[in-house]
Amino acid sequence: MRQYYLSVIMGRRRGLGAMLLRILLAAATVVYYSLHKTRQLLYGIGLLPSVRLGVPVISVGNLTAGGTGKTPFVEMLARRLAKRAMRVAILSRGYGRRADGGDDEEAFAEMELENVVRLTGRNRVALARRAIQDYRVDVIILDDGFQHYRIKRDLDILMIDATNPFAGGLLIPRGLLRERAPCAARADFIVLSRCDQVTSAELTVLREGLDRFGKPVAETSHRPICVRTLSNKKRQGLDWLRDRRMYAFCGIGNPEAFRRTLESLGTEIVKFRAFPDHHLYTPQDVRHLSVEAQEFMADGLITTEKDATKLSADAFGLPLAALRVEVEVTRGSDRLESCLRALLRETAPVTAVR
Repeated sequence: MRQYYLSVIMGRRRGLGAMLLRILLAAATVVYYSLHKTRQLLYGIGLLPSVRLGVPVISVGNLTAGGTGKTPFVEMLARRLAKRAMRVAILSRGYGRRADGGDDEEAFAEMELENVVRLTGRNRVALARRAIQDYRVDVIILDDGFQHYRIKRDLDILMIDATNPFAGGLLIPRGLLRERAPCAARADFIVLSRCDQVTSAELTVLREGLDRFGKPVAETSHRPICVRTLSNKKRQGLDWLRDRRMYAFCGIGNPEAFRRTLESLGTEIVKFRAFPDHHLYTPQDVRHLSVEAQEFMADGLITTEKDATKLSADAFGLPLAALRVEVEVTRGSDRLESCLRALLRETAPVTAVR
């Protein structure tokens, strides 16, 4: 269904049915835009109240409907703050919640960091108050908070995927934009992700386009770190994937980025399957993946850490592994550190942490 939807909104699907669907989606976009702007206005004039918390709040969000790599960036940001011996709370909306109460963004459990707590739920004001009262946190990170106005933030970080900066310029549901590009001016800091996956010429054009906002910019790359085999929870080096025949699948916002990363590591991908972002895998999905992987004579299956939190290795007939990816700031790390020091009222520079 997602692939059909994407093919329609991107214009790849032809015919009368696809054309009529695009017209309906365009009409729905008018409704979405009107409701979004009304909500924004009500918060702006104070008819809907925003809450100021007693600790610094950092928001990390985007303009598009997923796929910018927020999760590993939030993890990296939490590492930087934890390095300062600060207690950090990460507040998430909790998309893709499972029946056992967990959700699909629990890769933070792999961080192995003290002083970091992650809370998920619809009411992030209540979560924030709980974090302050119960965990005595020093700073709060709002994961996916650019369109969240109930909590006032002290630093608004906007993430833009360099491989698909503004998703064709069309608002959801006709396109993939939550807000149009000019709304980037609302951010305090802009982070470009996946800069290693575009050419230097494309990056130069993107930098020049962002100059008009007058915001500090940092550039990042998604760097694969290791492979985790889920049956024994062991970490393997990246060479483990070289020349190995793998059935790859994921349910993330930018599945092609995952595919390109695997290919860059020398993996022989016998088949690649993309599910919708935040997909909750059913027993039928697992059976289909397992059978198809065996039909393609794969050595095993590989997915993302985000997807791996929703899967049991025992349910597959072949070995299941997850690729761990971290964010590396390749340009503008000093600017990010400067913003953090100003926010936290620090005077001495702190050594940057990956």
